[in-house]
Amino acid sequence: MNNNIKLIASDLDGTLLNDNSEISDYNKTILKKLMEKGIDIVIATGRPISSMDFYYEELQNNGESIVFNGAMVVDKNFNCIFTNPLKREIAKEIINLYKEKYINDTSLNIYSIQKYIVAKDNFKIQTHTEKVDKKNKIVGLENFNDDIEAQKIIILGENDILLDVKKDIDNLFTVHTSFSNPNFLEILSADANKANALKWLCDKKGISRDSVMAFGDNYNDIEMIEFAGVGVAMGNAESNVKKNAKYTTVSNNDNGVGVFLKEFFNL
Repeated sequence: MNNNIKLIASDLDGTLLNDNSEISDYNKTILKKLMEKGIDIVIATGRPISSMDFYYEELQNNGESIVFNGAMVVDKNFNCIFTNPLKREIAKEIINLYKEKYINDTSLNIYSIQKYIVAKDNFKIQTHTEKVDKKNKIVGLENFNDDIEAQKIIILGENDILLDVKKDIDNLFTVHTSFSNPNFLEILSADANKANALKWLCDKKGISRDSVMAFGDNYNDIEMIEFAGVGVAMGNAESNVKKNAKYTTVSNNDNGVGVFLKEFFNL
């Protein structure tokens, strides 16, 4: 076994999960073996707590998780231990831009720790959270008030439209934008991303980046893959993700995470 790696961070959708949104038994078995050897397994996802906790518990994990694409880190009980939300005024200005220019072709979701607000109910494109977490959904942007802290905003729509939205937002605001999916434009605080959250967690644990391995498939994973000593892109990853990774494994539907780990650690 390679004793240098102390922490493995993995994205969920398109990475640890197959296209049926499942963690395969193969991946579970491999990760369990590594946890038994004392290696930290960190889920690093764009999802809120309410749509990733099932997978955390399925893995029988006992460590921290990165949620909201790095805007928050939570402990094993899903208590917030680090947060980097959007500034309220910037969030309001982005909402105004959306209403003025993009409301006809896109939808907008605002995520706080517990609840999330959607501009349009049953929009043609929906996040996984909208499909599985109905109880925490609030419909109508008028519900965004000073009592709600926006961890992130997602604008949903066709990719060609979202590219224009991204250009506008990048020109007008000091924020971090990335695609977690061609139809999901994620907007976070300027220095919020999975890599910075992972760096914060590693500093807290006294783990160097050389002792970190990270897996991902999309643009919002690039910084994390670059940060890790061992950065791994999935076989199904976007081409730019593969360019920035030291290694490429097979696809998420072929147990890419588990296959790479089995070979790397000689399990």
